[in-house]
Amino acid sequence: MKKNLELLAILLIPVAIAVNAVGFQIAQLLRLPVYLDAIGTILIGAIAGPVAGLIAGLLTNFINGIFNPVYLPYSILSGILGITAGVLSHYNCFKTIKGTIFAGVVLSLVSTVIAAPITVIVFGGVTGSTMSAATAVLLASGQKIWGAVFSTQLVSEIADKMISVFIVHSLIKKMSSRYLSKLEYGSKYL
Repeated sequence: MKKNLELLAILLIPVAIAVNAVGFQIAQLLRLPVYLDAIGTILIGAIAGPVAGLIAGLLTNFINGIFNPVYLPYSILSGILGITAGVLSHYNCFKTIKGTIFAGVVLSLVSTVIAAPITVIVFGGVTGSTMSAATAVLLASGQKIWGAVFSTQLVSEIADKMISVFIVHSLIKKMSSRYLSKLEYGSKYL
């Protein structure tokens, strides 16, 4: 665990937070039904380990929560995504296309299982995101709140995490071996 917090990993955390912010802003600007706010968290978890991923995920949502308090309850989700990315990387999941798809599915399920209850319990099923409109349509059609939120959350998370993991996969492939070799989990991709 000590290796996860080496200087290079610590220096990458602000970069991961910035990547998360840029991805999120692009998704919001284009009103996409995805968030793209975990790319940096998944990337740092994959190359620097679960502890660095946890810290990047938590700090991302704390910073976003300063500007919009809706994101604060989802901090735990972002931290767990960082841990999960690190664990998946430990098993070489971002190395191949097949492994990357598996990682996307796992991260989608983890996100759905954690985010849907937060959305229902804390926000009554509606957060103001693009997917809230889909939730409202399902509620109007007679579906119960839990089913409506889980359904829309799952669809949104699958799209979001698949895009995110393939961006991470591409970024890792483009990184130099010299750089990757300096990170605990980076050496897995040499």
